[in-house]
Amino acid sequence: MKKRRLSKVLLASAALLLIALVEALVQLPPGPGSWDDRLLILAPAPFGVYMTWRLFLNPYVVFLESHACINNAFTKYRIPYKLVSSCKGKRSLLVEVNGYGIISVDAFDASLVGRKKRDEIAAEFERRSSEFPQKDLRGSFSKVSTTGWPEYLGPGVTLLLFLIALTGH
Repeated sequence: MKKRRLSKVLLASAALLLIALVEALVQLPPGPGSWDDRLLILAPAPFGVYMTWRLFLNPYVVFLESHACINNAFTKYRIPYKLVSSCKGKRSLLVEVNGYGIISVDAFDASLVGRKKRDEIAAEFERRSSEFPQKDLRGSFSKVSTTGWPEYLGPGVTLLLFLIALTGH
């Protein structure tokens, strides 16, 4: 089960709805006259959708049988419970991993109303890490960059739309 902070999902959904509303309003008459003007106004929309997805919808935490997966904005971690030594943090959840340092969890920040959810996830990490003794050797730590085609698609489509709109003038 993926765990995200609900307010982040709501904020991301509102941002996507706002982008769609602006796109619809631009198309209504008496909007910009030519298609090039309309395209120029709508060109930043793919980048806005990409940033909304990357920063708000992409980060999550998944608890599996012997390890947890933390998917941050640009990095994915696979952390065996036996390596988790503590969970702390005032503004965000920080997971201390033996031999690998401290990992911040982007899916949960404690600003405003997120403290309860952050504390629940920290308690779950600590509960599961206490169930796996240090001698249990199942699983291994991994860190993988999640940058790839979305980093080229969102900004690339935006740039392409700008170029098409500007060459039409």
